[in-house]
Amino acid sequence: IAALAGKAEAQAISPAQEQEFSDAKTALDAAQRAQAEKLAPEPFKKAQNLLVTADNARSFKDAVKFTQASRLARAYAELAKAIAELKSEEEKLAATQEALQNAKAEIEQLKKTQ
Repeated sequence: IAALAGKAEAQAISPAQEQEFSDAKTALDAAQRAQAEKLAPEPFKKAQNLLVTADNARSFKDAVKFTQASRLARAYAELAKAIAELKSEEEKLAATQEALQNAKAEIEQLKKTQ
């Protein structure tokens, strides 16, 4: 009876739900291009794991779990991308500040030699 109850609850995955899964994969790809694996490994890995969870839920025709995992995967992927982009910008800013300090030091050195 339990097996029949499980089958009765199984729902086909709708095209809209498949789109959410696809959007999550796209967000994860964008995070990967932003180097989130290196710069934001925790949310990136969470997004990957949630996509696996969603894929498994699809196999069992668990539309609710599929949708929840897809949405969470997208959110974590977007978070990972944002963190990676922020860290990348922080690194660029630090490099720019260092170059500015070096330029100022050179200017001061030139002033002393004149």
